[in-house]
Amino acid sequence: MIYDTSYPDKETTRQINKAVGVPFSFMERLKMGGIGSRRMIIHEISEEYKKYLNANHYVSVANIELRPKGILIHFRHKLQSYSWVMPYDSLSITYDKTLKLESKGFFIQFNDPQNDKFIVRMIHLRENS
Repeated sequence: MIYDTSYPDKETTRQINKAVGVPFSFMERLKMGGIGSRRMIIHEISEEYKKYLNANHYVSVANIELRPKGILIHFRHKLQSYSWVMPYDSLSITYDKTLKLESKGFFIQFNDPQNDKFIVRMIHLRENS
């Protein structure tokens, strides 16, 4: 599910935390070596979610945040910020030259993500959840 996170909203935060857990503590983040990816270029996204991306002549980018029970994919469209919630129990990760994340029938694919350590950490968290 995609949430509009442009402005702080207690109900949205509560729903996100319920789905993927509360953010890691500062010490956990240090031990893990960080919980966020670098910005990655979006190559393809499910047809239903294309309305959340910039027009074809702009480069659309996103980054991933790790949570205890899932991931959040953060991206912007015009002046709006969005977070796509993907719990680990419904998350499928395919990683070769591209990174493809699928959840509940929807997907996002990144070109040449260049986040090898982060992606390995994400796969490890998914397998251990």
